[in-house]
Amino acid sequence: MIFVAGAPLSTDSSSSCSQGHDILTDLMKHPVLVSASSSLNDVAERKFSVSKDSSSGISRHNRWVYIFQREYATVDPALVDVVGTDEATTCVGLVIRNQNSGMTSVAHLDSPDVVDIGLAQMLAFVVNQSSDAMLDVHLIGGFDDASPEVRPRSFLFFDFHRDSESFRG
Repeated sequence: MIFVAGAPLSTDSSSSCSQGHDILTDLMKHPVLVSASSSLNDVAERKFSVSKDSSSGISRHNRWVYIFQREYATVDPALVDVVGTDEATTCVGLVIRNQNSGMTSVAHLDSPDVVDIGLAQMLAFVVNQSSDAMLDVHLIGGFDDASPEVRPRSFLFFDFHRDSESFRG
């Protein structure tokens, strides 16, 4: 089940074959998501860096995990302060966070070929099989390339929706 602004997303689709496409279409037209997307597009890009000799409040004891392309990591918030990736233009960054435990998995996916195994592994580490976990899911990047050589960026959504069915209790 997909929730948007705390309410379940309803679709009119009864065919399982077209369900993924219909859900994606409904999500892309949902007023809350359209508004959030527009707001995000209006925010100016900010770049920052911290030098090694900077004393701007960053401690040597901070624990950071950086995810490179074709990598993922699942982290326990008690052990890691910051986890992230960058430069996901045509790639897709995927973040899955268990609301109960705080366990968070971040991936930098560059091909539909790595989604199946990567998503299954990410969910296995984030979802406690004995509970009905509520997950926050965020997609980042996925530049909309008009080239016919590039598979549509929605490949990740279809695979996630399909795989999430097997994790329901």
